[in-house]
Amino acid sequence: MKTNAQPVRFSSLYGLGLALQFLTAFPIRTAFPWTKETSKWSVYWYPVVGLLLGGLTAVQAHFLSQQSFISPLMVSFYLFSFSVALTGGLHLDGWMDCSDAYFSYGSKEKRLEIMKDPRTGAFGVVSVLFLLSWRFLLIYESLRIAPEESWLLFLLIPFLARTSMGCLLISAPLAKEEGMAFAMKQNISKMSFGMYALYFLCVGVGSWLAGMLFLFTGLTILGALFFLVSKRFATIEFGGITGDALGASSEGMETVLWLGGWLLLSFVTG
Repeated sequence: MKTNAQPVRFSSLYGLGLALQFLTAFPIRTAFPWTKETSKWSVYWYPVVGLLLGGLTAVQAHFLSQQSFISPLMVSFYLFSFSVALTGGLHLDGWMDCSDAYFSYGSKEKRLEIMKDPRTGAFGVVSVLFLLSWRFLLIYESLRIAPEESWLLFLLIPFLARTSMGCLLISAPLAKEEGMAFAMKQNISKMSFGMYALYFLCVGVGSWLAGMLFLFTGLTILGALFFLVSKRFATIEFGGITGDALGASSEGMETVLWLGGWLLLSFVTG
């Protein structure tokens, strides 16, 4: 029994390391082995990494919102900047590449070529400015109208966005048989859905205990709708998912969920 348990334990830890390297800007210099098991486990860890990112921001949001000498605008800009810094803008590059490809109005093959180009075009720059501007505005408005409850948005939104990214990787077709998405999809297990369901149950219970089940439920429904739209959009416009499409879906979902969170808080606070 020991000989079987040890490889699983190390595969899980190595998978966590790979997930942190892929989804965050944490300075992890270790070269974790890329195997069938470690890559599979890395996908299992996506929602947990989202909770980690959200937790680091939520703790600060809860503390700063109670400080009367700091304006909501300053708190919003700091938390917005901190959340972007945690990921190093890794997936914003995917958002810009997908924007450039989509607005080229070329064939699917042409769009995939544009997404491989390391240069960023005008459409990519303009789209990311709108994306981040709207997200900052929604963060500010959420903190302004409900400073005591907004911390939960900082916790839940990264969790839901990374969970959706994993679901998209598992269920959506590939646009091409190369790249990061292709390498990771080869070793994915359908068991990931079971793991994700367990995470959802734990977070849902935590939200209920915090008296915020309505917020979790509303964000989950909105996130599920955005996931379906993202999957269909990637399949129709690009022929499937790529690493850039996964990053773009995560960034887009975060902004959409901030919109939903602001609306839910506005409804509750009247």
